[in-house]
Amino acid sequence: MSMAADSKHPSKVFVAVLHYTGAENTRSCLESVKKLLYRDFEILVTDNCSPDGSGQAIAKDFPECHHLSLPENLGFAGGSNAGINWCIDHGADWIWILNNDTEVDSNSLSKLMAIAEKEDQAGIIGAAILTPNDNGFSRSGTGTINFSKAKTFEKGQIDDSADFLACQWVSGCNMLIRASAFKQLNGFDEKFFLYFEDTDLCWRMNEAGWTCLFVPSAEIKHEGGASTQGKLAVWRSYYYTRNRLLFFMKYRHGLAAIPALLSIYSHLFRHCLVLPFRGENGRRQLKAELLGLRDYLQGKFGKASCLDF
Repeated sequence: MSMAADSKHPSKVFVAVLHYTGAENTRSCLESVKKLLYRDFEILVTDNCSPDGSGQAIAKDFPECHHLSLPENLGFAGGSNAGINWCIDHGADWIWILNNDTEVDSNSLSKLMAIAEKEDQAGIIGAAILTPNDNGFSRSGTGTINFSKAKTFEKGQIDDSADFLACQWVSGCNMLIRASAFKQLNGFDEKFFLYFEDTDLCWRMNEAGWTCLFVPSAEIKHEGGASTQGKLAVWRSYYYTRNRLLFFMKYRHGLAAIPALLSIYSHLFRHCLVLPFRGENGRRQLKAELLGLRDYLQGKFGKASCLDF
C-alpha cells in the first residue's frame, strides 16, 4: 500500500471546488474557504463547462485561486477526477473536495488535517454536514450501507466526543482525500457520472485496506442539490435510479443480489402507481426513473443522452 508523503515534510494541501452554474453559491463557498485558519493550502476551482458562462466570472472575481475549465460537463465523477488529478500533478498530498453549495467553518480544515497527519491508513476523511431545515440545521456525517435494502444512510446521531470515527462512506460534498490512495484506485468511477460515485470510491478504499474517517468536530454547511434544481431535478431521478442499481449490483451477485433487487424494483413499482397522479412533475420524475432503469439494463453509463425533456 502507498503511504503518505515523508512525514519530515509538511503535506501540500489543495482545496478543490467543483463549479457547475450557481455562481453565488460558489462565491459564498470560496469566501468561506478564504477564512480557513489552516493557512498552508491552495485553492482550485474547476468549472464543469457551466452553460451560463459563470465559470469565467468566478475566475475574474477570484484571481488568487487556480482555475481549470473543462471542455464538457463530466459530471461529479469526471469533474472531480479532473480537478484532483490537476492538484496531484501540482504536488498535492491531500485534496479537500467541496461542492460549490457548501460553506466551511473556519477551523474545519485544521481539524481534518490534524487527523490526516496522525492516521497513516486514512484514505478519505469527512467533516460533519449541517443541512438547512425548518428547525435550523440537521447534522449528519458517518455513512452506512444497507445492501439488503439497497440504501445508503448518513447517521444523524453522532458520538461528538470521539476524535474521529471509522465509517463505510462519507459524502462527496466534502472529502479530504489522500493523493496516493486516490491514484492507487484510479479515482472516481466515471460510469456513475453523478450520484453514488462517492459511496463507490469509499467502498473501494475500504476494500483496498485504507480507512474512511469522520471527524465530528469539523463542520461544514451544505445546501444540497444546488446544481440539480428546477428542470434539472430529472437528473436526480434518472441518475439515482440507474446508479443505485449499478452500485449495488457491482458488489452483490447471484442470490446475494436478490434482496437488493427486490427493494429497488418494489420502489419503482410503487412510483409507477403513484407518480402519474402527482401532476407534470410526478410524470417527469417517473419517466426519468424508468429511463434510468432502461439504461442500466442496456449497459448505458456515464453521461445520459436522454434527459432533454
